[in-house]
Parts: sequence; C-alpha cells; structure tokens
Amino acid sequence: MLILTSYIAKHELKALDRFLNSGAKKVIKGLGIETKSPGSNSGFRFFKVRIGKNNGARLIVFIMTKNKKIVPVLIRLKKDKIFGTNMAMNNPNVANQISKNLDHILEDIESDRYEEFSLE
Repeated sequence: MLILTSYIAKHELKALDRFLNSGAKKVIKGLGIETKSPGSNSGFRFFKVRIGKNNGARLIVFIMTKNKKIVPVLIRLKKDKIFGTNMAMNNPNVANQISKNLDHILEDIESDRYEEFSLE
C-alpha cells in the first residue's frame, strides 16, 4: 500500500508523481537501497530508489512502516543542485529535509490528511 500525505503531494510531487507507484513497487520487491535513518525514527526503514532512464533520472526516498506501507518522503531530479548530486544521509541538507518532511508526514497521518493507493 502506498500512502501519499497532503504535505508531500503539495511540496514534493510537482511533475514527478507518475514515478511514485513504480518506485514504491521497487521498495516492496527489495530493489531499493536501504539507507540509515536521519535521526531516531524507530519503526521506519528508509530506502532510496532511482527511477527513469539511465538509472539515475530521479531519486525518491521512501519509508516503509512495520506493516509494509510505503510513504514517499523526498522526491528530486538527479540534476537537482542541492539534493540530486548527493542524496545520501551523510549530506546534512538531505538529512534535514527528510526530517522536516517526516515531521509533516506524521502530522498529516495523525490528522487523516492522506490517501492510500494499491500497488497491485
């Protein structure tokens, strides 16, 4: 199940929404690159997924919950000057943005401001 919160839909999607489903399926199939958590976020596993031609056109960071729900956290073009060239948890800009987005995601989920989509 893919969960899309209103904050991520408003601030992250833009023209990249068509890649969410295929990126989430990659995480479920074990094709995402698991990364460390940017903080003390127990209960979540973080994955980085490359989508598009040349295996680097777009990068999406997802979290997977304990009940196997996939939530997009950060979506960027590979050519993004701040995040795209080094979208790793050791990049302080990336870690800060992921933490900020995760706070908003959790707030949206608690307030029922999200949609669920089947990955089948």
